[in-house]
Formats: sequence, structure tokens, C-alpha cells
Amino acid sequence: MIQVLGGSGLAALVIALVVPIVLVAFGTYVGVLMALQEFFGAESWDEAIGRTEE
Repeated sequence: MIQVLGGSGLAALVIALVVPIVLVAFGTYVGVLMALQEFFGAESWDEAIGRTEE
């Protein structure tokens, strides 16, 4: 896969920077959603944001 991206040096650097950033961003997103859900005491995310199914 690294050879497909055009050289081992640059591709390895891009992978080494992008993968951790994406993982941290996703973890932060999930963490914020869970914290908001806990803060509002909701059973589900839909309930936390006030969305109700009728």
C-alpha cells in the first residue's frame, strides 16, 4: 500500500501523521457524544438531543 501512495518516505510520513489524528478525532467525537448523553441523563442519543419518535 505504501508503494501505491508514491514512495516509502513520504507515504510513511503521511500515514504516521494522518492515522493518529483520525483516531484521536474519532475518539473525541465519541467521547463528547457519550458525555452529553450522560450529562442529560438520556437513555439514547436521540433522547439526549430532544428527538422523540411518535
